[in-house]
Amino acid sequence: MAKRIPRGIQVPPLTDTMYRAALKSAKRDGPFDVVVVRYDQRADTLDLTLRKGIIVRLPRLQIRELTDSRPADIHKIEIQPGGDGISFKSINVDIYVPGLLADELGPLFAKAMGKRSKGRTSVEKAASSRANGRKGGRPRKVAA
Repeated sequence: MAKRIPRGIQVPPLTDTMYRAALKSAKRDGPFDVVVVRYDQRADTLDLTLRKGIIVRLPRLQIRELTDSRPADIHKIEIQPGGDGISFKSINVDIYVPGLLADELGPLFAKAMGKRSKGRTSVEKAASSRANGRKGGRPRKVAA
């Protein structure tokens, strides 16, 4: 439910000048800003081209907000001002792109970084582990 503005507060109408000023002040150099978005019906994927030239292709059924939509409903996609969101007007869905990429790609990056470290640890962590081992180590679990 939208908040109501008290009667005593005057809200000026949004003018074209105000809108252009807001667009200028919006961040324009974020790595996750979308410059081109399209839906590929043949592959059933959403293709995002980001400001830094990165192209990300995500299956439609993997995007939670689009799983219940029909492919015909998502052809018309708009990029929100600032480039950090996309809108599907026909199904009334807005998606925040950095959140989408974090949800979909975050676990992949975390898994890759874990494999890359191959169990290596810091000097401090190794010393702490040795000290705890001298104390007898982790207590054994007792069956309930």
